[in-house]
Amino acid sequence: MYLPPNEQYPAVALPIWRQSNHEAYVSVGTERSFMGAAVARAEALVVVDYDPEVIQFAAINRALLAASHSREDYIVLRLTATAEIWAQRAAEVGHEDGRTLLDQSSWSFWKKSVRENTKAWSGAFEHFNRPANKVDGPFAQTNYMFADQLYEHLRTLAKRGCIWTRLLDHRDEKMLTKVCDEMYTSGLKLGVVDTSNVPGEWEGGAAAAGKYVSWFSRWAVANTLFLSTEPANQQSASHWSYFAFTGKAVRGRSAERIQRWYEEEIAKLRADPRTLALVDDPDVVAKGEHVATTRNPGH
Repeated sequence: MYLPPNEQYPAVALPIWRQSNHEAYVSVGTERSFMGAAVARAEALVVVDYDPEVIQFAAINRALLAASHSREDYIVLRLTATAEIWAQRAAEVGHEDGRTLLDQSSWSFWKKSVRENTKAWSGAFEHFNRPANKVDGPFAQTNYMFADQLYEHLRTLAKRGCIWTRLLDHRDEKMLTKVCDEMYTSGLKLGVVDTSNVPGEWEGGAAAAGKYVSWFSRWAVANTLFLSTEPANQQSASHWSYFAFTGKAVRGRSAERIQRWYEEEIAKLRADPRTLALVDDPDVVAKGEHVATTRNPGH
């Protein structure tokens, strides 16, 4: 159910993405991952998700980007090209991407899950697979299918082997540590850790977020961004608010402290239906600092 992008107005997050340090973009989700990495001009994209279909989507999309000759050609490969054309392009890419394009199950999966999947989330792929109908329309300013600069950045990452896919349950410290160690060994630094609405009550929850952010923070730098979302309109699955905490704010904090930040931020966003893009929200982070100072003046 999470293959189509349900956040149809991600341009709300542009003020946050523009603060990125352009290092590795680590993200759950399908198009959310690719859009975020493109807009943030990340040096690498690491798609991490517990859903094997999300990982399959990312692997196929990487192969299509690597095999494409232009943005227009990518659109053809993505939306109309036959399995035979995919197989022909396999000779133009690396071994892993070539194997993906030669696999008939890849083409069948893509046909069913992307090309024909226009019903979920208010027709998300139907909206994503065509240009925005107005300046502030669905996926405006973030859709790499219709923006040369965004497409070229992702194609370059795909060609260079800088798009990774890893099955990861954020609640598993060993799995998370393995991915971060692998990134560190490869010279990648954390730019953005994008966990979408995983901190929400219907997903991992704030307690889980507190833990995995504290684990990630061991590899974070001061300007690493921990990005999350919360529904901005309870009547619509398409509009979301965005917020982030920096590595500077979370490093050295306990999982319990970070959990409280998520709980307070989510409660604040639920009380205010406007879409917001907050980084180290002072109502949350500074409040926590004040409490800590009050309780322990010598801290």
